[in-house]
Amino acid sequence: MVDRWSGQQGWRYAVALFAIAGCGALAACGGEDGDADATGGPDTTGGGDTTVGDTSSDADATGPDPRWAAPVETDQWRALWSYRGRLPTNNDENELWISDPLGASPQSLTNLSGLKGVDLSCNYGCVVSPDLVWLGVVTGPATADGFTLAIGKFNAKLEVNLFKGVTWKDKIDFQFAGTKLFYSERASCVGASCQFDIYRVDLAADPNKRDLIATYPPEADLDQSNYQGHFTVSPSGEELILLNTTIRSVQVHMWKQGLGLVELDFICELGSKGNCSGNGSYYSDIDPVAISPDGRWAVFFTASDRFQRARLYDLKNPGVATLSTLASVPSGKFVQHACDPAALQGWQWQRVFGDPVFTPDGSELLFTTETDCTILDTTVCPDGPCKPSKPRTNIKRVKVATLLEDRELTSDDVFGVTDHPFGDVVANRRVTSFAVTPDGATVLFTASPEDGQSGPLSDGDSRHRNDRELYRVRLDGTHLIQLTNDLAWLAESARVAPPAPVGP
Repeated sequence: MVDRWSGQQGWRYAVALFAIAGCGALAACGGEDGDADATGGPDTTGGGDTTVGDTSSDADATGPDPRWAAPVETDQWRALWSYRGRLPTNNDENELWISDPLGASPQSLTNLSGLKGVDLSCNYGCVVSPDLVWLGVVTGPATADGFTLAIGKFNAKLEVNLFKGVTWKDKIDFQFAGTKLFYSERASCVGASCQFDIYRVDLAADPNKRDLIATYPPEADLDQSNYQGHFTVSPSGEELILLNTTIRSVQVHMWKQGLGLVELDFICELGSKGNCSGNGSYYSDIDPVAISPDGRWAVFFTASDRFQRARLYDLKNPGVATLSTLASVPSGKFVQHACDPAALQGWQWQRVFGDPVFTPDGSELLFTTETDCTILDTTVCPDGPCKPSKPRTNIKRVKVATLLEDRELTSDDVFGVTDHPFGDVVANRRVTSFAVTPDGATVLFTASPEDGQSGPLSDGDSRHRNDRELYRVRLDGTHLIQLTNDLAWLAESARVAPPAPVGP
Protein backbone atom coordinates (compact mmCIF):
# COMPACT_ATOMS: atom_id res chain seq x y z
CA MET A 1 0.00 0.00 0.00
CA VAL A 2 0.76 1.32 0.23
CA ASP A 3 2.25 -1.70 -0.20
CA ARG A 4 2.70 -1.29 3.52
CA TRP A 5 -0.49 0.16 4.96
CA SER A 6 -1.87 3.12 3.08
CA GLY A 7 -4.45 5.70 3.86
CA GLN A 8 -5.56 8.10 6.54
CA GLN A 9 -3.53 6.64 9.40
CA GLY A 10 -0.36 5.65 7.58
CA TRP A 11 -1.51 2.04 7.49
CA ARG A 12 0.42 -0.47 5.49
CA TYR A 13 0.18 -3.68 3.55
CA ALA A 14 2.69 -6.49 3.75
CA VAL A 15 2.04 -10.02 2.47
CA ALA A 16 -1.69 -9.32 2.21
CA LEU A 17 -3.33 -7.09 -0.35
CA PHE A 18 -4.53 -3.87 1.24
CA ALA A 19 -6.80 -1.64 -0.81
CA ILE A 20 -7.94 1.52 0.90
CA ALA A 21 -9.51 4.82 -0.03
CA GLY A 22 -7.45 7.95 0.38
CA CYS A 23 -3.90 8.85 -0.64
CA GLY A 24 -1.52 5.91 -0.35
CA ALA A 25 1.96 6.26 1.08
CA LEU A 26 3.41 4.66 -2.04
CA ALA A 27 1.01 6.05 -4.63
CA ALA A 28 0.63 9.63 -5.75
CA CYS A 29 -2.85 11.00 -5.34
CA GLY A 30 -5.09 11.90 -8.20
CA GLY A 31 -6.49 15.41 -8.16
CA GLU A 32 -3.25 16.97 -9.40
CA ASP A 33 -2.81 18.66 -12.75
CA GLY A 34 -4.20 16.15 -15.15
CA ASP A 35 -7.11 14.64 -13.29
CA ALA A 36 -9.30 17.00 -15.27
CA ASP A 37 -8.31 14.88 -18.26
CA ALA A 38 -9.82 11.79 -16.67
CA THR A 39 -13.09 11.67 -18.53
CA GLY A 40 -14.91 8.69 -19.91
CA GLY A 41 -15.94 5.40 -18.38
CA PRO A 42 -13.95 2.42 -17.20
CA ASP A 43 -12.20 0.38 -19.88
CA THR A 44 -11.89 -3.18 -18.62
CA THR A 45 -10.49 -4.74 -21.76
CA GLY A 46 -7.25 -5.34 -19.90
CA GLY A 47 -4.86 -4.61 -22.75
CA GLY A 48 -3.23 -7.94 -21.99
CA ASP A 49 -1.76 -8.47 -25.45
CA THR A 50 -0.07 -5.09 -25.72
CA THR A 51 3.69 -5.21 -25.24
CA VAL A 52 4.73 -1.81 -23.94
CA GLY A 53 8.46 -2.35 -24.07
CA ASP A 54 11.42 -4.62 -23.50
CA THR A 55 13.94 -3.52 -20.90
CA SER A 56 16.56 -6.17 -21.53
CA SER A 57 19.33 -3.60 -21.23
CA ASP A 58 21.52 -6.12 -19.42
CA ALA A 59 22.14 -7.96 -22.68
CA ASP A 60 25.32 -7.45 -24.69
CA ALA A 61 26.79 -8.99 -27.82
CA THR A 62 27.18 -12.34 -26.07
CA GLY A 63 23.70 -12.38 -24.56
CA PRO A 64 22.30 -11.59 -21.12
CA ASP A 65 24.32 -12.16 -17.96
CA PRO A 66 23.47 -15.72 -16.81
CA ARG A 67 23.71 -14.66 -13.16
CA TRP A 68 20.43 -12.80 -13.58
CA ALA A 69 18.58 -15.30 -15.76
CA ALA A 70 14.88 -15.79 -15.02
CA PRO A 71 13.12 -19.13 -14.43
CA VAL A 72 10.62 -20.32 -17.01
CA GLU A 73 7.31 -18.48 -16.72
CA THR A 74 4.48 -20.91 -15.93
CA ASP A 75 1.66 -18.35 -15.57
CA GLN A 76 0.10 -20.55 -12.89
CA TRP A 77 -1.26 -17.60 -10.96
CA ARG A 78 -3.72 -14.72 -11.17
CA ALA A 79 -3.20 -10.99 -10.83
CA LEU A 80 -4.85 -9.21 -7.91
CA TRP A 81 -4.91 -5.46 -7.38
CA SER A 82 -7.03 -2.57 -6.18
CA TYR A 83 -8.56 0.19 -8.27
CA ARG A 84 -9.14 3.59 -6.67
CA GLY A 85 -11.43 6.05 -8.42
CA ARG A 86 -9.83 9.04 -10.17
CA LEU A 87 -12.98 10.90 -11.21
CA PRO A 88 -15.15 13.28 -9.17
CA THR A 89 -17.90 10.68 -9.50
CA ASN A 90 -15.87 7.77 -8.06
CA ASN A 91 -12.97 9.19 -6.05
CA ASP A 92 -14.41 7.81 -2.80
CA GLU A 93 -14.58 4.27 -4.22
CA ASN A 94 -12.11 1.40 -3.93
CA GLU A 95 -12.50 -1.95 -5.69
CA LEU A 96 -10.53 -5.21 -5.65
CA TRP A 97 -9.92 -6.74 -9.09
CA ILE A 98 -8.64 -10.11 -10.30
CA SER A 99 -7.59 -11.33 -13.74
CA ASP A 100 -5.61 -14.00 -15.53
CA PRO A 101 -1.81 -13.48 -15.94
CA LEU A 102 -2.27 -11.48 -19.16
CA GLY A 103 -4.89 -9.14 -17.76
CA ALA A 104 -7.67 -10.75 -19.78
CA SER A 105 -11.25 -11.03 -18.46
CA PRO A 106 -10.71 -8.85 -15.37
CA GLN A 107 -13.43 -9.14 -12.74
CA SER A 108 -14.32 -7.09 -9.71
CA LEU A 109 -13.53 -9.27 -6.72
CA THR A 110 -15.55 -6.85 -4.62
CA ASN A 111 -18.63 -7.66 -6.71
CA LEU A 112 -17.92 -11.41 -6.84
CA SER A 113 -17.58 -11.50 -3.06
CA GLY A 114 -21.13 -10.28 -2.51
CA LEU A 115 -20.07 -7.62 0.01
CA LYS A 116 -22.53 -5.10 -1.37
CA GLY A 117 -25.35 -7.51 -0.58
CA VAL A 118 -24.55 -7.13 3.13
CA ASP A 119 -24.01 -3.37 2.86
CA LEU A 120 -20.20 -3.56 2.90
CA SER A 121 -17.50 -2.53 0.44
CA CYS A 122 -13.75 -2.12 0.14
CA ASN A 123 -13.98 1.67 0.18
CA TYR A 124 -12.35 1.83 3.62
CA GLY A 125 -10.04 -1.13 3.02
CA CYS A 126 -9.93 -4.85 2.35
CA VAL A 127 -7.22 -7.34 3.27
CA VAL A 128 -6.98 -10.58 1.26
CA SER A 129 -4.88 -13.52 2.44
CA PRO A 130 -2.11 -14.62 0.03
CA ASP A 131 -3.89 -17.95 -0.61
CA LEU A 132 -7.18 -16.19 -1.50
CA VAL A 133 -9.03 -17.93 1.32
CA TRP A 134 -9.66 -15.19 3.90
CA LEU A 135 -10.91 -11.63 3.63
CA GLY A 136 -10.83 -8.80 6.14
CA VAL A 137 -13.14 -5.85 5.43
CA VAL A 138 -12.67 -2.47 7.10
CA THR A 139 -16.20 -1.45 8.02
CA GLY A 140 -15.79 2.30 8.45
CA PRO A 141 -13.41 5.23 8.71
CA ALA A 142 -10.34 4.89 10.91
CA THR A 143 -10.43 6.39 14.38
CA ALA A 144 -7.61 7.51 16.65
CA ASP A 145 -7.54 3.96 18.04
CA GLY A 146 -7.40 2.12 14.72
CA PHE A 147 -10.06 0.48 12.60
CA THR A 148 -12.78 -2.17 12.84
CA LEU A 149 -12.94 -5.23 10.57
CA ALA A 150 -15.34 -7.99 9.63
CA ILE A 151 -13.82 -11.35 8.67
CA GLY A 152 -14.97 -13.82 6.03
CA LYS A 153 -13.94 -16.80 3.93
CA PHE A 154 -14.05 -17.15 0.14
CA ASN A 155 -15.77 -20.14 -1.46
CA ALA A 156 -14.90 -21.63 -4.87
CA LYS A 157 -16.99 -18.95 -6.62
CA LEU A 158 -15.10 -16.22 -4.71
CA GLU A 159 -18.22 -15.38 -2.72
CA VAL A 160 -17.48 -14.44 0.86
CA ASN A 161 -19.20 -15.93 3.88
CA LEU A 162 -18.70 -13.54 6.78
CA PHE A 163 -18.28 -14.86 10.32
CA LYS A 164 -21.46 -13.83 12.09
CA GLY A 165 -20.94 -11.86 15.25
CA VAL A 166 -17.15 -11.79 14.80
CA THR A 167 -15.58 -8.36 14.39
CA TRP A 168 -12.26 -6.88 15.40
CA LYS A 169 -12.37 -3.34 16.74
CA ASP A 170 -9.58 -0.78 17.16
CA LYS A 171 -6.91 -2.77 15.34
CA ILE A 172 -3.69 -1.15 14.11
CA ASP A 173 -1.91 -3.74 11.97
CA PHE A 174 -3.58 -6.81 10.50
CA GLN A 175 -1.95 -9.64 8.51
CA PHE A 176 -2.71 -13.20 7.38
CA ALA A 177 -0.27 -16.13 7.33
CA GLY A 178 -1.85 -19.44 6.32
CA THR A 179 -4.88 -20.02 8.53
CA LYS A 180 -3.51 -17.60 11.12
CA LEU A 181 -4.52 -14.00 11.58
CA PHE A 182 -2.17 -11.59 13.40
CA TYR A 183 -3.21 -8.17 14.61
CA SER A 184 -2.14 -5.47 17.05
CA GLU A 185 -4.06 -3.18 19.36
CA ARG A 186 -3.01 -0.47 21.78
CA ALA A 187 -2.56 -1.80 25.32
CA SER A 188 -1.39 1.11 27.49
CA CYS A 189 0.61 4.31 27.26
CA VAL A 190 3.06 6.23 29.40
CA GLY A 191 2.93 9.75 28.04
CA ALA A 192 3.37 9.56 24.27
CA SER A 193 4.98 6.09 24.39
CA CYS A 194 2.61 3.14 24.04
CA GLN A 195 2.75 -0.62 24.28
CA PHE A 196 0.74 -2.75 21.87
CA ASP A 197 -0.58 -6.27 22.30
CA ILE A 198 0.07 -8.63 19.37
CA TYR A 199 -2.56 -11.36 18.99
CA ARG A 200 -2.84 -14.50 16.87
CA VAL A 201 -6.09 -16.17 15.83
CA ASP A 202 -6.38 -19.57 14.13
CA LEU A 203 -9.33 -18.91 11.83
CA ALA A 204 -9.66 -22.56 10.81
CA ALA A 205 -9.98 -23.67 14.44
CA ASP A 206 -11.92 -20.98 16.32
CA PRO A 207 -12.16 -17.37 15.10
CA ASN A 208 -13.44 -16.34 18.54
CA LYS A 209 -10.29 -17.53 20.33
CA ARG A 210 -7.23 -15.31 20.34
CA ASP A 211 -3.77 -15.85 21.80
CA LEU A 212 -1.65 -12.99 23.12
CA ILE A 213 1.83 -13.70 21.73
CA ALA A 214 3.67 -10.49 22.67
CA THR A 215 3.35 -7.08 24.24
CA TYR A 216 5.62 -4.65 22.42
CA PRO A 217 7.86 -2.87 23.03
CA PRO A 218 9.02 -4.56 26.24
CA GLU A 219 8.41 -2.39 29.29
CA ALA A 220 12.15 -1.97 29.81
CA ASP A 221 12.45 -0.42 26.34
CA LEU A 222 9.35 1.80 26.44
CA ASP A 223 11.10 5.05 27.41
CA GLN A 224 10.82 7.57 24.52
CA SER A 225 9.51 4.89 22.16
CA ASN A 226 7.39 6.07 19.23
CA TYR A 227 6.42 2.56 18.10
CA GLN A 228 2.99 2.65 16.41
CA GLY A 229 1.93 -1.01 16.46
CA HIS A 230 3.20 -2.38 13.13
CA PHE A 231 5.06 -5.62 12.42
CA THR A 232 6.14 -7.94 9.60
CA VAL A 233 5.03 -11.58 9.66
CA SER A 234 6.78 -14.46 7.89
CA PRO A 235 4.89 -16.56 5.30
CA SER A 236 4.63 -19.44 7.80
CA GLY A 237 3.51 -17.25 10.69
CA GLU A 238 6.34 -18.65 12.82
CA GLU A 239 8.28 -15.37 12.98
CA LEU A 240 7.57 -11.65 13.31
CA ILE A 241 9.96 -8.70 13.00
CA LEU A 242 9.19 -5.58 15.05
CA LEU A 243 10.97 -2.21 15.06
CA ASN A 244 10.99 -0.17 18.27
CA THR A 245 11.91 3.35 17.19
CA THR A 246 12.81 6.48 19.16
CA ILE A 247 14.00 9.92 18.09
CA ARG A 248 17.57 8.63 18.22
CA SER A 249 17.57 4.86 17.66
CA VAL A 250 15.85 1.74 16.42
CA GLN A 251 15.72 -1.61 18.18
CA VAL A 252 15.06 -4.71 16.08
CA HIS A 253 13.23 -7.66 17.67
CA MET A 254 12.17 -11.04 16.40
CA TRP A 255 9.23 -12.90 17.85
CA LYS A 256 9.57 -16.62 17.19
CA GLN A 257 7.11 -19.41 17.91
CA GLY A 258 8.30 -21.27 21.01
CA LEU A 259 10.99 -18.70 21.76
CA GLY A 260 9.22 -15.38 22.25
CA LEU A 261 10.86 -11.97 21.80
CA VAL A 262 14.57 -11.85 20.95
CA GLU A 263 16.57 -8.68 20.31
CA LEU A 264 18.41 -8.83 16.97
CA ASP A 265 19.95 -5.37 16.76
CA PHE A 266 20.18 -1.92 18.30
CA ILE A 267 21.10 0.93 15.97
CA CYS A 268 22.24 4.28 17.35
CA GLU A 269 24.35 6.85 15.55
CA LEU A 270 25.89 8.22 18.75
CA GLY A 271 26.68 5.72 21.49
CA SER A 272 25.16 2.34 22.23
CA LYS A 273 22.21 0.84 24.05
CA GLY A 274 21.89 2.42 27.47
CA ASN A 275 24.07 5.33 26.38
CA CYS A 276 22.51 6.48 23.11
CA SER A 277 22.31 10.20 22.38
CA GLY A 278 21.18 12.44 19.55
CA ASN A 279 17.87 13.52 18.08
CA GLY A 280 18.14 12.77 14.38
CA SER A 281 16.60 9.34 13.88
CA TYR A 282 14.66 8.91 10.65
CA TYR A 283 13.30 5.46 11.50
CA SER A 284 9.69 4.33 11.71
CA ASP A 285 8.09 0.98 12.49
CA ILE A 286 7.03 0.59 8.83
CA ASP A 287 10.57 0.81 7.43
CA PRO A 288 11.46 -1.77 4.73
CA VAL A 289 11.66 -5.29 6.23
CA ALA A 290 11.31 -8.75 4.68
CA ILE A 291 11.46 -12.34 5.98
CA SER A 292 12.54 -15.22 3.73
CA PRO A 293 10.02 -17.97 2.86
CA ASP A 294 11.81 -20.53 5.06
CA GLY A 295 12.07 -18.12 8.00
CA ARG A 296 15.88 -18.24 7.96
CA TRP A 297 16.67 -14.64 7.04
CA ALA A 298 15.29 -11.17 7.68
CA VAL A 299 16.51 -8.03 5.96
CA PHE A 300 16.14 -4.45 7.17
CA PHE A 301 17.14 -1.44 5.05
CA THR A 302 18.58 1.44 7.07
CA ALA A 303 20.14 4.87 6.61
CA SER A 304 22.34 5.49 9.63
CA ASP A 305 25.24 7.90 9.99
CA ARG A 306 27.05 8.09 6.60
CA PHE A 307 25.69 4.82 5.26
CA GLN A 308 22.70 3.29 3.52
CA ARG A 309 22.76 -0.41 4.34
CA ALA A 310 20.95 -3.72 4.03
CA ARG A 311 21.20 -5.53 7.36
CA LEU A 312 20.72 -9.30 7.02
CA TYR A 313 19.78 -11.21 10.20
CA ASP A 314 20.16 -14.95 10.69
CA LEU A 315 16.92 -15.86 12.47
CA LYS A 316 18.20 -19.34 13.34
CA ASN A 317 21.22 -17.79 15.02
CA PRO A 318 19.99 -14.56 16.66
CA GLY A 319 22.83 -12.12 17.12
CA VAL A 320 24.44 -13.02 13.78
CA ALA A 321 24.05 -10.22 11.24
CA THR A 322 25.84 -8.97 8.14
CA LEU A 323 25.88 -5.37 6.93
CA SER A 324 26.04 -4.58 3.22
CA THR A 325 26.73 -0.96 2.33
CA LEU A 326 24.59 0.20 -0.60
CA ALA A 327 25.81 3.81 -0.67
CA SER A 328 27.62 6.31 1.55
CA VAL A 329 28.48 10.00 1.82
CA PRO A 330 31.90 11.40 2.80
CA SER A 331 30.65 13.05 5.99
CA GLY A 332 27.49 13.89 7.87
CA LYS A 333 24.26 11.92 7.66
CA PHE A 334 23.35 9.97 4.55
CA VAL A 335 19.74 11.14 4.58
CA GLN A 336 20.89 14.77 4.59
CA HIS A 337 23.68 14.52 2.02
CA ALA A 338 22.62 11.77 -0.41
CA CYS A 339 21.61 14.44 -2.92
CA ASP A 340 24.87 16.39 -2.72
CA PRO A 341 26.68 16.66 -6.07
CA ALA A 342 28.43 13.38 -6.97
CA ALA A 343 27.32 11.73 -3.72
CA LEU A 344 25.53 8.90 -5.54
CA GLN A 345 26.77 6.91 -8.51
CA GLY A 346 24.41 6.37 -11.41
CA TRP A 347 23.34 2.90 -10.25
CA GLN A 348 22.62 4.01 -6.67
CA TRP A 349 19.52 5.57 -5.14
CA GLN A 350 18.39 7.92 -2.40
CA ARG A 351 16.17 5.50 -0.47
CA VAL A 352 14.50 2.08 -0.40
CA PHE A 353 10.73 2.16 0.15
CA GLY A 354 7.85 -0.24 0.54
CA ASP A 355 8.11 -3.93 1.35
CA PRO A 356 11.08 -5.91 0.03
CA VAL A 357 10.27 -9.45 -1.18
CA PHE A 358 12.38 -12.61 -1.24
CA THR A 359 12.11 -14.86 -4.28
CA PRO A 360 10.19 -18.08 -3.56
CA ASP A 361 13.42 -20.10 -3.30
CA GLY A 362 14.88 -17.53 -0.89
CA SER A 363 18.02 -16.98 -2.96
CA GLU A 364 17.36 -13.35 -3.90
CA LEU A 365 15.77 -10.20 -2.57
CA LEU A 366 13.76 -7.71 -4.62
CA PHE A 367 13.15 -4.15 -3.45
CA THR A 368 12.01 -0.77 -4.76
CA THR A 369 14.23 2.32 -4.87
CA GLU A 370 13.41 6.00 -5.17
CA THR A 371 15.39 9.16 -5.90
CA ASP A 372 13.75 12.59 -5.88
CA CYS A 373 16.66 14.94 -5.25
CA THR A 374 15.94 18.65 -5.58
CA ILE A 375 16.58 20.04 -9.07
CA LEU A 376 18.89 23.06 -9.23
CA ASP A 377 18.76 23.56 -13.01
CA THR A 378 17.03 26.92 -13.62
CA THR A 379 15.87 25.81 -17.07
CA VAL A 380 13.76 23.17 -15.31
CA CYS A 381 12.98 25.19 -12.16
CA PRO A 382 13.00 28.89 -13.19
CA ASP A 383 11.68 30.02 -9.80
CA GLY A 384 14.44 28.31 -7.83
CA PRO A 385 15.22 24.76 -6.64
CA CYS A 386 12.26 22.40 -6.91
CA LYS A 387 11.38 18.74 -6.53
CA PRO A 388 11.00 16.68 -9.72
CA SER A 389 7.47 16.14 -11.00
CA LYS A 390 8.22 12.40 -10.92
CA PRO A 391 10.80 10.69 -8.73
CA ARG A 392 12.94 7.99 -10.30
CA THR A 393 11.77 4.59 -9.04
CA ASN A 394 13.02 1.12 -9.93
CA ILE A 395 12.74 -2.52 -8.87
CA LYS A 396 16.12 -4.08 -7.99
CA ARG A 397 17.48 -7.58 -7.34
CA VAL A 398 20.34 -8.66 -5.08
CA LYS A 399 21.46 -12.17 -4.17
CA VAL A 400 21.33 -13.29 -0.54
CA ALA A 401 24.78 -14.84 -1.01
CA THR A 402 26.06 -11.34 -1.85
CA LEU A 403 24.48 -9.85 1.28
CA LEU A 404 26.21 -12.54 3.35
CA GLU A 405 29.61 -11.25 2.21
CA ASP A 406 29.36 -8.29 4.62
CA ARG A 407 30.89 -5.64 2.33
CA GLU A 408 30.27 -2.57 0.20
CA LEU A 409 28.28 -3.46 -2.89
CA THR A 410 29.16 -2.44 -6.44
CA SER A 411 27.03 -1.98 -9.53
CA ASP A 412 27.75 -5.60 -10.52
CA ASP A 413 26.05 -6.82 -7.34
CA VAL A 414 22.64 -5.27 -8.09
CA PHE A 415 20.40 -5.92 -11.09
CA GLY A 416 17.63 -3.63 -12.29
CA VAL A 417 14.44 -5.48 -13.15
CA THR A 418 13.38 -2.05 -14.37
CA ASP A 419 15.75 0.63 -15.62
CA HIS A 420 13.72 3.83 -15.57
CA PRO A 421 15.49 7.09 -16.41
CA PHE A 422 15.33 10.38 -14.55
CA GLY A 423 12.90 13.00 -15.75
CA ASP A 424 9.29 14.02 -16.23
CA VAL A 425 8.89 11.56 -19.09
CA VAL A 426 6.66 8.59 -19.85
CA ALA A 427 9.61 6.17 -19.77
CA ASN A 428 10.13 7.04 -16.11
CA ARG A 429 7.36 4.75 -14.87
CA ARG A 430 6.66 5.56 -11.24
CA VAL A 431 6.52 2.22 -9.39
CA THR A 432 4.23 2.08 -6.35
CA SER A 433 3.93 -1.65 -5.50
CA PHE A 434 5.11 -5.05 -6.71
CA ALA A 435 4.85 -8.80 -6.09
CA VAL A 436 6.76 -11.89 -7.27
CA THR A 437 4.92 -14.89 -8.73
CA PRO A 438 5.17 -18.35 -7.09
CA ASP A 439 7.41 -19.67 -9.89
CA GLY A 440 9.85 -16.82 -9.23
CA ALA A 441 9.80 -15.90 -12.92
CA THR A 442 7.55 -12.83 -13.13
CA VAL A 443 7.19 -9.54 -11.31
CA LEU A 444 3.75 -7.93 -11.14
CA PHE A 445 3.80 -4.22 -10.36
CA THR A 446 1.82 -0.98 -10.45
CA ALA A 447 3.33 2.10 -12.07
CA SER A 448 2.45 5.11 -14.17
CA PRO A 449 1.19 4.12 -17.63
CA GLU A 450 2.99 4.20 -20.97
CA ASP A 451 -0.07 3.37 -23.06
CA GLY A 452 -3.26 5.41 -23.08
CA GLN A 453 -6.61 4.48 -24.54
CA SER A 454 -5.63 5.94 -27.91
CA GLY A 455 -2.09 4.57 -28.04
CA PRO A 456 1.29 5.47 -26.50
CA LEU A 457 1.24 8.48 -24.19
CA SER A 458 3.38 11.53 -24.97
CA ASP A 459 5.66 13.16 -22.42
CA GLY A 460 3.29 16.13 -22.41
CA ASP A 461 0.30 14.03 -21.33
CA SER A 462 -0.30 14.54 -17.61
CA ARG A 463 -1.76 11.05 -17.22
CA HIS A 464 1.75 9.57 -16.92
CA ARG A 465 2.16 11.61 -13.71
CA ASN A 466 -1.24 11.09 -12.12
CA ASP A 467 -2.38 7.59 -13.05
CA ARG A 468 -1.15 4.06 -12.24
CA GLU A 469 -1.72 0.84 -14.16
CA LEU A 470 -0.77 -2.81 -13.70
CA TYR A 471 2.27 -4.34 -15.42
CA ARG A 472 4.09 -7.65 -15.61
CA VAL A 473 7.76 -8.18 -16.46
CA ARG A 474 10.10 -11.16 -16.37
CA LEU A 475 12.56 -11.33 -13.50
CA ASP A 476 15.37 -10.64 -15.96
CA GLY A 477 13.75 -7.36 -17.05
CA THR A 478 12.41 -8.58 -20.40
CA HIS A 479 8.88 -8.97 -21.80
CA LEU A 480 7.34 -5.95 -20.12
CA ILE A 481 3.56 -5.74 -20.63
CA GLN A 482 1.07 -3.13 -19.44
CA LEU A 483 -1.91 -5.24 -18.38
CA THR A 484 -4.53 -2.59 -17.60
CA ASN A 485 -5.57 0.69 -19.18
CA ASP A 486 -8.44 2.43 -17.42
CA LEU A 487 -8.56 6.20 -17.37
CA ALA A 488 -11.13 6.35 -14.57
CA TRP A 489 -9.30 4.18 -12.04
CA LEU A 490 -5.84 4.16 -10.46
CA ALA A 491 -4.23 0.75 -9.87
CA GLU A 492 -2.54 0.05 -6.52
CA SER A 493 -1.41 -2.85 -4.33
CA ALA A 494 -0.24 -5.42 -6.88
CA ARG A 495 -0.49 -8.95 -5.49
CA VAL A 496 -0.47 -12.50 -6.80
CA ALA A 497 -3.29 -14.99 -6.20
CA PRO A 498 -3.46 -18.76 -6.81
CA PRO A 499 -4.62 -19.91 -10.27
CA ALA A 500 -8.30 -20.48 -10.94
CA PRO A 501 -9.47 -23.98 -9.99
CA VAL A 502 -9.73 -26.48 -12.84
CA GLY A 503 -12.99 -28.28 -13.52
CA PRO A 504 -16.70 -27.57 -13.15
